[in-house]
Amino acid sequence: MKGKWITVFVGAFVAIGSWAPLWIVETNDPQSIPFELGLLTFAVSVIGGVVALIGLIGLVIHASRAARP
Repeated sequence: MKGKWITVFVGAFVAIGSWAPLWIVETNDPQSIPFELGLLTFAVSVIGGVVALIGLIGLVIHASRAARP
């Protein structure tokens, strides 16, 4: 059960933290258009979201099994 929570938090951290490099580049040069970095950011964000979703689904399955009499 603890591993599923870790999976959810790590996936959410990766999904949110992957945007930091893009924000840093945009802060330094607002006129820049880092297309490749944007694609990489989006891809890593989706992967992190999928990891978090897998952990969340595992938690729901565990909760549904525990709720059965």
